Amino acid sequence: MRTELARYDDLPAVDALLSAGRAYLREQGLDQWQNHPPAPQETRAHFERKELFVVREGGAVIGTFVLVHHEPAYDRIDGAWQQNGAYVAVHRVAVAPEFRRHGVATAIFAAACAVARESRARAVRIDTHRDNRPMRTALERNGFVLCGMVVLSTGETRVAYEKCIKGEQSAMKHTAMKVVAATGNAHKLREFREIFPDWEIISEKEAGFSEDVAETGTTFAENALIKARAVCRATGLAALADDSGISVDALNGAPGVYSARYSGGDDADNRALLLKNLTGVTDRRAHFTSAVALVCPDGREVTAEGRTYGSILYEERGNGGFGYDCLFYSDDLGKSFGEATEEEKNSVSHRGRALSALLEKLA
Repeated sequence: MRTELARYDDLPAVDALLSAGRAYLREQGLDQWQNHPPAPQETRAHFERKELFVVREGGAVIGTFVLVHHEPAYDRIDGAWQQNGAYVAVHRVAVAPEFRRHGVATAIFAAACAVARESRARAVRIDTHRDNRPMRTALERNGFVLCGMVVLSTGETRVAYEKCIKGEQSAMKHTAMKVVAATGNAHKLREFREIFPDWEIISEKEAGFSEDVAETGTTFAENALIKARAVCRATGLAALADDSGISVDALNGAPGVYSARYSGGDDADNRALLLKNLTGVTDRRAHFTSAVALVCPDGREVTAEGRTYGSILYEERGNGGFGYDCLFYSDDLGKSFGEATEEEKNSVSHRGRALSALLEKLA
């Protein structure tokens, strides 16, 4: 599988891929590309400007995408980009139906990052339909971070993602660092150590920290930063913190940052209240979010976010995990987190994706 600039004789295959992509989106009930489908004349314009790329397997074109160095719609965003320097924007991603779930999207994103590096851009940006779960999952698996919403020139609203290519923290990834895991959760501590094997990660207890940090932020990232800053300030060591929770579409994102204290009781009480609040609701789409923050004594701060998508079940399934796991049906696994093994859950978890995104920022 290789990616390269499209040739003139690739144009019919590209048009066919875009038509198949539009049909696929229509089957998913998405209005993306329905009102403003990719037009052949636009594809040819991208080709002439050397913006049109293809993915080949053998002699066949199995994927296509467009790379541009400025997207006017990205000048204003309901949210915030991670950095404000030069970037490469990815558009018109389409994959041959028989090659979906074969790593083509990953190849496309890798190619976009390579072009960004060659052009000295600091990030890759992309937008997609809010309900395009396959694309959003692929983006998050490949280190892209949700930054907010953008309004396209057509008036359509899309979620916007960004992946940073270069940053001030680049030397930190493989530097031997002593880091305090700002958590009392043994599972999180183990996961931190697995993702950052070059660091000496110690527990709060080992660092002599026992304070109860009040999580007063209104976002997961704010709470992660509050915890990491408090531990860093108290210990004089770099600190790595996580804040996470579940958000339900039909409840306007609740419980969100209040997931752990949703009912004022324990985990069982929280789950009971969630089921009560969803009585009679058929749209049960939900996602877990994790934000991680690394704070260093010299003032450097890095944050990243990860998500995993699914829905809320009508009753609990499985005895594994904790919190809301037995109520969360994972789109990736086809079962509840409560029914999944720890290895299965970790392979698609929001925290694992957040830590991977943080690792990418340090690369």
